[in-house]
Amino acid sequence: MNSILSIKRDTLDKAFLLFPVILIFISEILHFIFPSIGVAVKFLGLISMVGISILKGKFNTNSLIIFAFLIPVLIYHYFVSFSYKAATEELVRYCFPIVILFYSYTLKDQFKLIFNFFLVFFFINLFAQIVNYILWQKGVVLWFFDTHENGSYTIPSVYGFMRATGVLGFFSLFGFFYLLMFFIIETYYKGRFKVVLLLLSLSGLFASISYKGIVTFLVLIFVFSKKKLQIISGFIFLAAILVFSFPDKALEFYEGALLRTELYISEGNSARAESYRVMANHTGLLGEGLGSFGGPASVDYGSPFYREVNFNWFGLKLGTTDTYFPHLFIEVGLIGALLYILFLMSPLLKKRISVRALRILGIIYFALFFDAAFSYSLNNTGYLMVALIWVFPVIYYSQQNEKA
Repeated sequence: MNSILSIKRDTLDKAFLLFPVILIFISEILHFIFPSIGVAVKFLGLISMVGISILKGKFNTNSLIIFAFLIPVLIYHYFVSFSYKAATEELVRYCFPIVILFYSYTLKDQFKLIFNFFLVFFFINLFAQIVNYILWQKGVVLWFFDTHENGSYTIPSVYGFMRATGVLGFFSLFGFFYLLMFFIIETYYKGRFKVVLLLLSLSGLFASISYKGIVTFLVLIFVFSKKKLQIISGFIFLAAILVFSFPDKALEFYEGALLRTELYISEGNSARAESYRVMANHTGLLGEGLGSFGGPASVDYGSPFYREVNFNWFGLKLGTTDTYFPHLFIEVGLIGALLYILFLMSPLLKKRISVRALRILGIIYFALFFDAAFSYSLNNTGYLMVALIWVFPVIYYSQQNEKA
């Protein structure tokens, strides 16, 4: 009887710990269907994380020390903002990674629980995507399509092929999830279906047609693999097969990649590239204030900073500049930005971290920061949940295995 009660208590405790994670993913779905309800569910998840962290009373010392220095910097830049409403919105967004990182430390001894949960979520998304493909082919308007007032809708697609989204609703997040799962499964899964899971991970990543995710994968697999020549040869071989089998599609993909390179790097005719110009020319030790540049609040409340720096939107009406780091450095300055990044990477300051854990942490941070260079992933709770939740559990799981 006592053993049964103990099992029930353990199950309830694990469900309690995972409750905020589930809420965050539910909010991602609701974002497309009932946006206001999705926001409420997201904040319920974040508040739950704060409550669990306080209730468990577990906090990383390094993170707390850096956070103590970061608080006055954020407060200062709150009060120097052009608008308290804009500053309040952005202050909340700055707290997203902070809350999730503290929550990750609360789960530091729950690596297997997180791994098993994400493995189930792995299959849920694959199954959902198969259903999405079937319904799409039948002409069904899916829940994540961008429906316009006149009844028309936009499908997330590349040259007629629908990008995979699963239950996450956003192809880029879907690809990011399977990118990280590939390396986590490759490192920690010891079962006989490892090769199958790795292939499914790659299928999810490439089906998303997320250029950022695919480039990140190629860079990481090249850096960490001992068989670099074989990998290069393999990709050249696959590319040759693609070119000869589907020459028209191959040309379209090549032109799309070339266009993105010109738009964001070589020619810089985009708000993203313009943001880095502003960042290079106008970053001071202290910033312009929260909500002043880059983020949705700066656009919604009409930040005057855009006029001051003659910001060029290149004729587009955008909700953000779609890149995170210029937003961070301009709003809170060099001191605040470096403190904020240092806080995000505070788990790495732990004295003893195994080589295997360092490898996974390097992958997580590189993937997250690379994505943030072209998006607002560091403000997106979905991205943060599938990335930062791993950091402390990975560190402590490796330590426990070494001791064993």
